[in-house]
Amino acid sequence: MTKRFIPVVLAAFLPLTATAAPLTFNTEDWFPYNYTKNGKVVGSSTELIKLIGKNADVEYEIVLGPWNKSYTEALNLPGKCVYTTAVTDERKPLFKWVYPIDTTRLIIYKLKGKPLTASSLDDLKGKKIGSYTDDAAAEFLKSKGFTVDEAPADNVNPKKLVTGRIDAWITTDTSGLKLAKEAGVEVEEVMVAHEHPLGLACNKSVDDAVIAKMQKALDDLIASGEADKIRQSKFQMQE
Repeated sequence: MTKRFIPVVLAAFLPLTATAAPLTFNTEDWFPYNYTKNGKVVGSSTELIKLIGKNADVEYEIVLGPWNKSYTEALNLPGKCVYTTAVTDERKPLFKWVYPIDTTRLIIYKLKGKPLTASSLDDLKGKKIGSYTDDAAAEFLKSKGFTVDEAPADNVNPKKLVTGRIDAWITTDTSGLKLAKEAGVEVEEVMVAHEHPLGLACNKSVDDAVIAKMQKALDDLIASGEADKIRQSKFQMQE
């Protein structure tokens, strides 16, 4: 998921002791999971990813860029992975996975004061709903038979609510209010559409043994409580 028109590409090389070819962990600017601060890729998911790499003894680099490029490379190029990626039924067979890194809720928002209500997704059939290209929210709605107005980046959608190009906007609970505030647009929640686990999605060329080591590293972080502490840190980042 990308939130900027101008791609920002950062590479953080993290040499470790593994002898296999380094993996590339692609990501995007999606606060508070993965974003840049003082020229470095940070965020709650990034912190977990770094621990997974370290504890699994996997050599890797982190590259931040636009979501559609990050996702497409992981889908098509050997040795590429992408995070923080929503784990969906459609995506599961396309990648090898390490998850759950976190979870996210998909929220449908409307322009504040707009007379739009819904108690289920069926109530929104026929409405113009905005999302952005290759995003899990867009995929989810299309799987339910919706036609989605897809922007090149999610930060375009609050203004599309103002102009009336879309009736509603589906995005994540961690992104929606922040992007709307940055755009100077007041929005209101219509309903929770869905909840997704989030993970690291790797190209199917990545060795099963490497995936297993990374999954065990994540499982150990979850069992120790360390993963949950890191996940909770994203709420402090937003304060």
